[in-house]
Amino acid sequence: MMKRAVELSKLATVKTYPNPKVGAVIFDDEGKIVSEGFTQEYGRDHAEADALRKIGFKAPGFNIAVTLEPCNHYGKTPPCAKAILEAGIKRVFVAKEEENKKACGGIEFLRQNGVKCALVNGFAPYVEEINRFFFKGIRTNLPWITVKVAASKDGFITQKVGERCIITGLEAQIYVHKLRSAHSAIAVGANTVNIDDPMLTVRLVEGFDPQPVIFSRNFSLNLNSKIMKRDPIIFTSANKAHEISSKGAKIEILPENFELKYALSILYTKYKINSVLVEGGADLVKAFLKEGLIDEMQLIESEKVFVSGLKLFDEETKKLFENSFNLTHSEKLGGDLLKIYRDSRSDGCSKLFV
Repeated sequence: MMKRAVELSKLATVKTYPNPKVGAVIFDDEGKIVSEGFTQEYGRDHAEADALRKIGFKAPGFNIAVTLEPCNHYGKTPPCAKAILEAGIKRVFVAKEEENKKACGGIEFLRQNGVKCALVNGFAPYVEEINRFFFKGIRTNLPWITVKVAASKDGFITQKVGERCIITGLEAQIYVHKLRSAHSAIAVGANTVNIDDPMLTVRLVEGFDPQPVIFSRNFSLNLNSKIMKRDPIIFTSANKAHEISSKGAKIEILPENFELKYALSILYTKYKINSVLVEGGADLVKAFLKEGLIDEMQLIESEKVFVSGLKLFDEETKKLFENSFNLTHSEKLGGDLLKIYRDSRSDGCSKLFV
């Protein structure tokens, strides 16, 4: 039942945030599943309420397996622990205890009211992995950072500096759009905006468009670029707010030579963004690497050989990458090769892929 609950939790989307992705299974003593649920978009049902609603919030004598401890507070929705108690469930099985202090206490509440509760060993790593964005945020007040880079077989990210270059095939491009839809925000530097003029939307798959974020310390940004239609968040040290006041963008003017970590803390606390996909360019990726802010690096290696052009790594950043990251997964995407690396220091999140 808990294995099924874990699978259900994967159906939750990025729009559950600030709630975690949770799965729930209601079943009888003979092992027959009565109802199932998973976390809906923020403001709608949590997993337990989603499962209970399907049976009219009546579950006398039944059991529930849930991947994370039922919440015990009033937010956008009532407490799940209270809903479980009132529905008549007699036993609750939990994969992982809640870490969010605002929401914890569900197990204690249920036990005090005569409901038996038990932790099920072996599933916490799966819950950690599925909710790595959520746990990174509540532990550090920073979003999870995934960097995606496409490179030629010999390590170049473009053949000519200052020119757009398509490196990967269709399968890899579809994968990247899935990756975009799984993150709250997508970040690029001003050079990428000026050269590629991207929209940074999800098009090749169904999914949600991430919030665009642009880093431009001196505001060397083309204000007529397409991305301006998507109301980006712009981090800069230049006082240019008046130039974009009519364009809908949200500008954050930070001190000169600001650290990226400071900008990320603003994204998390002010804009409620708990995951950022960094797509370029080379200088921005190197800056994230040098500040030690990358949790996951996804490299898509093409079969193409460029011989010359712009390399992703210089000698310093190559050494930083090799010393800090471990390869955790690889797979073919058509003719391209996806390699996923995790930061060995990354906030205790599981290296388990599920």
